[in-house]
Amino acid sequence: MAEFTIHNVRFYDFEPKSIQCMAYEDYTDRLALSRADGSIEIWNCKHNPFMQLVLPAVDEDASVEGLAWCNDRLFSVGLHGYVLEYDLALCNVKSRTAVTGGPTWCVALSPDKTKLAAGTEEGYVCLFDVCSSNIMYNKTLEKQEGRILSISWHWSNNYIVTGSINCVRLWSLKEGRVTRCSFAHGKNQEIIVWSVKILNDMTIVSGDSRGMVCFWNSTLGTLIESVQSHKADVLCIAVAHDQTYLHVSGVEPTIVRVCLVNPGGKSGKKARWVTSVKLKLHSHDVRALALSHENKLYSGGVDTILGVSWYPPKTVLKIPCPLYPGYISVGYKSESVLLRYKEKLELWRLGKPREAKGSGNYLRIGEDRTKLLELQCDEGDSIQWCALSPQGLWIAYILKGAVKIFQFFPPTVDTQVSIRRVRAMSKEIENSRLIIWLTEGKFASVTLSGTIQIISISDMEASVETVLKPKDCVVSLVCSMDGNILITTDVRQMITVYDLRRNQETFLPAYNSAVTAVGINPLSTDIIVVYSNNTIKEYSLSQKRYTAFSKNFLDNPASGLPKSYSVIRNVSFDSETGSLILLHDDSSLIVLDKEGKAPDVEPQQRNKMKRRSFHEDKNKGKELSSVETFGKFTFVQRSHQVLYFSHVKDKSVISVELDPVQLHDRLPPTFKVKKYGGV
Repeated sequence: MAEFTIHNVRFYDFEPKSIQCMAYEDYTDRLALSRADGSIEIWNCKHNPFMQLVLPAVDEDASVEGLAWCNDRLFSVGLHGYVLEYDLALCNVKSRTAVTGGPTWCVALSPDKTKLAAGTEEGYVCLFDVCSSNIMYNKTLEKQEGRILSISWHWSNNYIVTGSINCVRLWSLKEGRVTRCSFAHGKNQEIIVWSVKILNDMTIVSGDSRGMVCFWNSTLGTLIESVQSHKADVLCIAVAHDQTYLHVSGVEPTIVRVCLVNPGGKSGKKARWVTSVKLKLHSHDVRALALSHENKLYSGGVDTILGVSWYPPKTVLKIPCPLYPGYISVGYKSESVLLRYKEKLELWRLGKPREAKGSGNYLRIGEDRTKLLELQCDEGDSIQWCALSPQGLWIAYILKGAVKIFQFFPPTVDTQVSIRRVRAMSKEIENSRLIIWLTEGKFASVTLSGTIQIISISDMEASVETVLKPKDCVVSLVCSMDGNILITTDVRQMITVYDLRRNQETFLPAYNSAVTAVGINPLSTDIIVVYSNNTIKEYSLSQKRYTAFSKNFLDNPASGLPKSYSVIRNVSFDSETGSLILLHDDSSLIVLDKEGKAPDVEPQQRNKMKRRSFHEDKNKGKELSSVETFGKFTFVQRSHQVLYFSHVKDKSVISVELDPVQLHDRLPPTFKVKKYGGV
């Protein structure tokens, strides 16, 4: 296999945010989770979980405290005091409905999916009717003392249970008032009920700040029993569909299963709730739990990691926060990279080695990396997307939907770095949410209305050259190196290929799995598509069908990627040969050699790969990546999280990585538990 020089970019200050809340939709196998910065991620969990869509924060100080799905519609509440409904096709807010009582802490959907209930800071429970196009205010229940921190519906749709400070309340919707109120008494301290659930038999389950899970008789308003599951606050509860067990977690990041055990026999003892399996998956507070219809448990919190676990078989996954689209753009012809931060952009020129000798070694730097430019936006503004042209001479970014374009003049012997903004913008140019440079002075823009505008720049004036009208909302863009072919993926996971030179449109065959990465071969214009079940397919654009390589090799179960729960996030190619396909997931770089030797293993043996480990260079004392070959695939395991990987120029590739230790140092202190023999 050919050797590549890897530019390790580990100075990018990417900071993932903590997970605030979650909601799982069984109908489409999607998970919605919110981050501390107010953004919402939509994860496709049908096969391997991956982030499919990102909804940006509504405003600078936005917060998302509760999420709810309703028939493919997503609702959220926060401290802004509104119930927001999102348009998942256009990635923006569809409607806002005010909530009585100001800041809203929780929201829940009725089992019949006709009503929303929201709990507020001032003690109100507001009910809304879910209509076909929006939500309508229904009524507000009787005001209570203290904020409503958690809320849950009974399966009959007639009762709502809420959690507050020192009490758990059961509301009768027919009577419109509190029918029972259970007080939790503490010694000179407030007991905060962080999470509540109500079972089908009207048993109320609550998790509080004492680290206890309490079970209440809703008819009498009395405590049935309590379980000391944690040593600190219980923040979240997830109940199984058969309601024979539930998962709880909180400030002490251990996920505990509490099961209903029936002693049986003739003892006459009643069934009791007892702690069972304990899972140590997170390092910091667990703030949200969600359970799918397949009993897969999703968890998240302060450590920014999405945890997935299920049994049988016993499986535990830790999925790091992926890089959001539009954060990194590479000018592959100029070997430069554009890094996006919240309020600025940084343009870096990659370093060059002194000499390229030896395989798997760190090369001595002949020319160090250089920061060429830093673009600051106004205070309070947030950059939504950035793009760098192939030769690194044009920069574009999106600010509040508006596209800002700059021409960059690199430094020379006689001149310094300078930029010039394109101020003459045609009125036909609409607000955008995605951009990609096709060639120098021409880029494609996905507008908020759903169209694709091809915009060209001539004499420092930007104008619309062509308008494309896709059938569905576009979520990703990929173009060929010459800029003549544009590939889009929409919300329905359909791939459309636009030949801009011939004005032709081609639809790739549909597949029963979601698309995670797309790439186009610069030499043959064959298209590589990778799906969430790690299936790889190659489509010939000229012949309008799958290639022979795709049929003979990629469709062979023994020849595919080894079984992994990590998805492929990007596809690029060696521009000189075209036979080397470069892929990457969260922890490794993968090279598919089309001309390599095919594997001679049985299909059932492909999952028995040896565990890849790191070895140490004895001479330099530096950690190097392990390399393992599996048929036509070569895996290069990395010690850091791989945020972005792509071919740059000639035999050079760029790998933008995040050190997990760097992320861990930014997190707040974790909950301390005294261990036997320790401190």
